[in-house]
Amino acid sequence: MKSRFFHFYLAFVWAIVLSGCSDGNASAFFYSSTLDQRAKDEQPAVLKTLEELVNIESGTNDAIGIPEMGNYLERRLQALGAEVTRTPATGGVVGDVIVGRLKGRGGRNVMLMAHMDTVYVRGSLAKAPFRIEGDQVFGAGIADAKGGVAAILHALALLKAENFQQFGTITVMFNPDEERGSLGSNEVIQKLASQSDVVLSYEPGGIFEGTELFVSGTSGVAFVEARIRGKASHAGTSSEKGVNTMTEAADLILRTQDLHDRKQERAFNWTVIQGGTAPNIIPALTVVTADMRYGRNEDLAPFEAALRERVQKKRLEETSIDLQITRLIPPYNATPASRAAMDKAMSIYTEVGGKLAILEMRTGGGSDAGWAALSGKPVVEGLGLIGANHHSSEAEYVQISAIPRRLYLSARLISELGQGL
Repeated sequence: MKSRFFHFYLAFVWAIVLSGCSDGNASAFFYSSTLDQRAKDEQPAVLKTLEELVNIESGTNDAIGIPEMGNYLERRLQALGAEVTRTPATGGVVGDVIVGRLKGRGGRNVMLMAHMDTVYVRGSLAKAPFRIEGDQVFGAGIADAKGGVAAILHALALLKAENFQQFGTITVMFNPDEERGSLGSNEVIQKLASQSDVVLSYEPGGIFEGTELFVSGTSGVAFVEARIRGKASHAGTSSEKGVNTMTEAADLILRTQDLHDRKQERAFNWTVIQGGTAPNIIPALTVVTADMRYGRNEDLAPFEAALRERVQKKRLEETSIDLQITRLIPPYNATPASRAAMDKAMSIYTEVGGKLAILEMRTGGGSDAGWAALSGKPVVEGLGLIGANHHSSEAEYVQISAIPRRLYLSARLISELGQGL
């Protein structure tokens, strides 16, 4: 959800500790010139795939685009030799969770995941078509996360060309609702992650001053709705007989301002307010909604308690407030095993001249890495193609020159993790 997810707060980057930059020695022995050249040769095919993906308008719950995307991805996985299953998303979510499985000759089980949905509504393609300008390729959802989908498909194509079989199972998962919190697909994500030894997630990679970044943590996300009920009356002749829910809503917004505390890795922002029926009527109902983010699973309960406490400190006692808190995506925090896999990736990346480091600061957004991490298995986030301006309509893009080295990174990382190296 980022939706969101890799919106790095560049104003604070000077305070970020970039750790674990490899000196390039650990994996230099394993450099494959053949794989490097194949990754470079694969770039035109990746651009073609990106064009095909962008041209399928797959906004979350799009009744046309999401099924079309599912069919497309099923065909692509089958062409790679995968056994494909489809599981309908739950909770009224449109589309299926597409799962492809490749069987190896023995080794560790690796899971690769990316989401097929975007934040863009149908019709956005007309404003944000696929186009190439210099070293950038643009399109609605091209970085978040169609670039991740393409990276998975073509990394597997490279491994197939090398007849790589030294793994237990490679499981690929594409879900249709990450931008809405994966509420209809998270059970599948958790199940597949629990059956795997390591999970690689393909949200877009970030970059700052030439160094590409892994994230060490993402935020948990919750949705808050407060329905405030009072009493209507005529605003001119009998306003004192009414109970103004908009007044209570305004006070609620003010008395919860201190919940937003970056030092405690909390973010709390009221984002929508709806109320009133006419300019001359005291509103009997006002609904306010908020975005709530937190750093660790154990932080949510005290965060909720603090919010409920403030809700009860009403300005107008005659009002009633119904508070609903819906958990969306849990937070992701890199474990020592996750960091070991990141270290391996950073070392691999130097083989093709890339620079990777760990962003030692929590990003403001959430991702499916949080659902996968509930399994207790190591998760690496941010392996998608390098891009920027996510969710920004016609400005979203992927960096073309970075495509070959990102493919090399994925293929080599999958290979090493699959062999247990």
